[in-house]
Amino acid sequence: MAFKGVFSDDFYNAIHILPASIAVNGLTATGTLGATSLVGALEVDLAVGNGAAAAQTYTTDTAVNIIAALNNAVATAYKQGLGAFAAAVNPPTQGLPNLFNLSWTLTISNQGTTANSVFAAGTGVSLASQNAGMAASQITLTASAQTPVITRYVVTVTSPTTVTFTRVQ
Repeated sequence: MAFKGVFSDDFYNAIHILPASIAVNGLTATGTLGATSLVGALEVDLAVGNGAAAAQTYTTDTAVNIIAALNNAVATAYKQGLGAFAAAVNPPTQGLPNLFNLSWTLTISNQGTTANSVFAAGTGVSLASQNAGMAASQITLTASAQTPVITRYVVTVTSPTTVTFTRVQ
């Protein structure tokens, strides 16, 4: 991978420099999901709840913080991808590549909560749903504390200050 040639999809399609998937431990109770727990791979698998008995509200970080964390993840992955070369060789300029319309999948696994929990949008974040019958902000749960419930979103950077989470499952 040391000789990629003149063109590299990693530069033009920033998401491709990131790992395919990561697993992240999230909040166990109501609070804000930090930007670094929402980005960093093509698919981010986020575990929340951890046996909380009551309904919880998980709010995203702000869109600006999510975009900044994504930019940092891309820059870090790029530097690590240089392999045997020094990290100072051709590091990406902060803010490049363009992250507009970049998207990834966020899967939230609500583990053990026995009541319906809510996924709320932080500043600059909008929630949408692919299916009109699916509430974008509802993390629907079963009555069993042993059965995690999966909610999946496609996350898209829609401007320098906005991010959209579209529920698809």
